[in-house]
Amino acid sequence: MSAAKTDLFVKNSLKLEIAEDASSIRIKLFGRSIDREPGNFITPIITESLKKTIDNAKDLVIDFRELTYMNSSTITPFIKLLDRAQRGNIHLTVLYNGLKKWQDLNFSALKIFETGDQRVVIKGF
Repeated sequence: MSAAKTDLFVKNSLKLEIAEDASSIRIKLFGRSIDREPGNFITPIITESLKKTIDNAKDLVIDFRELTYMNSSTITPFIKLLDRAQRGNIHLTVLYNGLKKWQDLNFSALKIFETGDQRVVIKGF
């Protein structure tokens, strides 16, 4: 079994850690997303991860549980990803911290993207 490959991307106080193993690609967000246009930083990273997910038949997991703050502009690239996953054949799981009120409010609203076949799942812990 091969070890997971991990990359770290940082812009200001936002960090994205990408870990890839044999079955999945995990994008973990840390810190605070406060940029006016965070999509300029986030979109290329999630696009590349999505491409690798599709090309290698892996699951994609996006973990927001360690994110301490995000402005309203931060969610847009992820909504686009969820929309694409819902319409396609992508297995996507979004994890959030349901005990953080701001995360619960933002991410529970994304449950509209969940699919009946469990390809797209939004989980609060």
